[in-house]
Amino acid sequence: MSEEKAKQLLEKYANGQASPEERDVVENWYANLDAAKKPIGAVQKGLIREAMLNNIKNAVASQASKKINLSSKWVRMAAALVLVASVAFSIWKLSDHSKNTVELITASTRVGERKKIILSDGSEITLAPSAKVIYPAKFNSRTREISMIEGEAFFAIAHEENRTFQVKLPAHLKVTVLGTSFLIRAYRANAHVEVAVSTGKVAIQKQATLLGTLVKNQKFQFNKVTGKSILKVIQHTRPVKIDFAGATLQQVIQRMEYTYNIKILLSDKSSADLKTTATFSSEQRPEEILDLICSLHHLKFDSDQNHQTFKIYK
Repeated sequence: MSEEKAKQLLEKYANGQASPEERDVVENWYANLDAAKKPIGAVQKGLIREAMLNNIKNAVASQASKKINLSSKWVRMAAALVLVASVAFSIWKLSDHSKNTVELITASTRVGERKKIILSDGSEITLAPSAKVIYPAKFNSRTREISMIEGEAFFAIAHEENRTFQVKLPAHLKVTVLGTSFLIRAYRANAHVEVAVSTGKVAIQKQATLLGTLVKNQKFQFNKVTGKSILKVIQHTRPVKIDFAGATLQQVIQRMEYTYNIKILLSDKSSADLKTTATFSSEQRPEEILDLICSLHHLKFDSDQNHQTFKIYK
C-alpha cells in the first residue's frame, strides 16, 4: 500500500467513513504495530512529534472555526483519534510496516479439551482446557512474540541466543525468555496471574518495570487487584524432554547451561564438534547427564563445591 493510500485509509477510519473491510485492515495493522520493533532514531522521533503537533493544531483550529464546545465529549474523542491516527501513520511510514503484514493465528480450547501448538521456530505450547493464545504464523527476524489471552498453557521454547521470546499477559505483564519451559495461569475470573519455571530462566515485567527473574522450581504470583507480587520456591514442576539429535558438544553445553542455570567450561576446544544423540529429562540432575555424555566421548568432568560450575576435560 502506498503512503497516499495509507493516509486516505486512516482519514476515512478517523471520520467514520471506512467500510467494515477497511476498518479491519486498520485495526489488524494497529494491533500488530509492535511486531515491527524497528528502532527509531532521533530524526524520526522528531518527525513523529512534528506530525503529531500539526495534526493536533489542525484539529483544534477546525473545531474553533466551527465554534464547537471543546469540552464536549465528542471533541475530546475526535482529538484522541487524531492523535492515535497521527502516531500510527508516522510509525507505519517510517518502519515500512505496510510491506511486512503479520498473519496472526488465534488458538483456543473448549472445556475438557487440550491442544498442542508448534510455532514457526519449533517452540511448543500446550493449551489446557478453556485457554486462548494469539501468535504469528511466522516470527520476524528480530523478535518472537505471542499474546496469552486466557487460561493455562505450558511453554517449551526453542533456545535462540539472538532472538528473545516474549509472552504478553493480562494486566500489562510480559514474560521474556531465550529458551526454556514454564507454565502460565492467567484466568480472567482469577485475581492472580502465575508463572512457574520448569527449566531455564525467565524475566517478568509490568510495562517497563522488572518485577522479577525466575529460575527452575520458582513460581511468580501477581495480584491484578492490588498490584502486588510474590516469588515462591516450589518442589515440583512439569518435567520436559531434553533432546540432542546430532548436536555438537558445544551445543549440548549451551543447552544445559540455559536449562539448569549453570556454567560449563570445555577445556579442550577440539572436542567442541563431537556429536551427541540422546534424550534426557529435566528431572535428571546435570551431573547425571554430563556423566553419560562424557562417557560416550571418553571425557571427564568435575564441578565446584556448589555444583554450579562444571569443567569438561580429557
